[in-house]
Amino acid sequence: MQAKIKSTCTNCHNVSRITEQHLTRQQWTAELKKMQGLGAVIPDADRTAILNYLSKNFGPGNGGAKTAAKKSASVAN
Repeated sequence: MQAKIKSTCTNCHNVSRITEQHLTRQQWTAELKKMQGLGAVIPDADRTAILNYLSKNFGPGNGGAKTAAKKSASVAN
């Protein structure tokens, strides 16, 4: 699935655009719809698998140190 996401998403931007997001499943669904509206080709047969992968690997709980640092910075400001 990782290769399929890279081939689908990195036609327009680099992979860090995905890995830095950490969105909820609902937000990833909206993001996929938005990207399709901008021209991304996301086959219907792959949509659920892509959504599952993104939600599992790049969901809110998978932010690690970067997300924690961003939250701390926004609280401090």
